[in-house]
Amino acid sequence: MNENNGKGIFYGVIGVATLIVAIIGATFAYFSASQEDKTTIKGETNTDLASGLEISVSKVKWKNADETVNENLVPANFGKSSTEIDVAEVNKALGKQCISGGFTGCHVWRIEAKSTQDLTSASIYLDLKVNGTNVAEEDTKWSYAIFKTTDGEPSYSADTGVDSLTASQVTEKDTFNSIDNLGTDIHDSTTISANTPVVYYLLVYLANDENEDQTESVKEEKGKYTGTVTFSATSTGQVKASFASAG
Repeated sequence: MNENNGKGIFYGVIGVATLIVAIIGATFAYFSASQEDKTTIKGETNTDLASGLEISVSKVKWKNADETVNENLVPANFGKSSTEIDVAEVNKALGKQCISGGFTGCHVWRIEAKSTQDLTSASIYLDLKVNGTNVAEEDTKWSYAIFKTTDGEPSYSADTGVDSLTASQVTEKDTFNSIDNLGTDIHDSTTISANTPVVYYLLVYLANDENEDQTESVKEEKGKYTGTVTFSATSTGQVKASFASAG
């Protein structure tokens, strides 16, 4: 009798381990990754010249979110190649707050930069790491995408959250280990108008391009990721904001 019970438990564990969950128009297999932080982080100036610059990063809070859902990431396939991402798949995920069937497929962060004066050339550098270090060259599952929203910036409060987000375009997508020591410039050294906030959204996820389930042959991804955003203008200096997933 005890032997049969043991087999039942064993088969149950195997069933969970190899479960493939179809969610948000993509295939997800369970991996454990750190959940995101729930705070807003504002940048600090590192020169007196940068007093007219402001940068902030906040985890997107969804109104009426299901608080019972485990926020650990499961790998997601957003379509196309490792350097392209399907906007329609991003919007499917956003439409479900990155959650379906009790699984979390992505984390979303809001990046806002603002200047008190017109800037003819400004950069917003993004750097992402896992466990405080650069991701190993062969490990390409840790991924990110930068997107902008449709019809301008929706009314947003880090405290009350948003009802929905719709991506109008994905401006950049790559893996953590593609980012060099200087960071990737998500604003491409373009202009910023005085007192007009510039907003980007950062989507963090674990790529599952091969649609793999979790078996012994699949590497488990664990860790806490951290990020730094640097708002830089040649004429005025720079400010930085850092953020980190919880766990």
